[in-house]
Amino acid sequence: MQAVYVVQVVTAGLGVGGTLAAALLTQAANRRADRDRYSREDRHRWLVERQRVGTRFLAGALAVERNLWSLCSHLDREDRPERLPGHTTVLLTPEEGIPGVLDALTREILIEGIEEAFADLEGLEELVAEITLIGTPSEAAAASDLMGRLADTVGWLESFAPFDVAADSVEGCRTARDLFSVEARKSLQVDGGFTPPDRRPRA
Repeated sequence: MQAVYVVQVVTAGLGVGGTLAAALLTQAANRRADRDRYSREDRHRWLVERQRVGTRFLAGALAVERNLWSLCSHLDREDRPERLPGHTTVLLTPEEGIPGVLDALTREILIEGIEEAFADLEGLEELVAEITLIGTPSEAAAASDLMGRLADTVGWLESFAPFDVAADSVEGCRTARDLFSVEARKSLQVDGGFTPPDRRPRA
């Protein structure tokens, strides 16, 4: 009788132990599934954020670049010892301009365009900061380089540089923009070739 009782106790214990083990295994499997799901959702969320920030930055940079390219048409190719005699920047020239160098209308167009570019660059700085935080190192470096090239081009325009110098600087912006696009696509894990968003032929 005692042996039967012992068998029943052992059997019951095995049953409880099996049930407990199964419950623990189920909990572990559920936790692993939850971690995997959270990880997938987190990766998706960061990809969405990268796409949002990258798109805004690329579109903004393209708009600034087009503005700068348009402003270049108001420069000349004259070879002068001083581009702006007596002045270091278009912004400090008199309202009537500089006789024989810069007329009042051209001055007004350049100043309005330069000030607009400065304002646009301030907006892009925040996006570069976001890309630095959530983008890949290569993507962040490409964004910073593009930002620097745009700012350099504004500087050339502000100093009334020769047309070829400023235009070459815009082309440098364009190359940097293409590089950022490539790095952003890698960051977003996009397959396929890169198609530039503008129609100007590549050199």
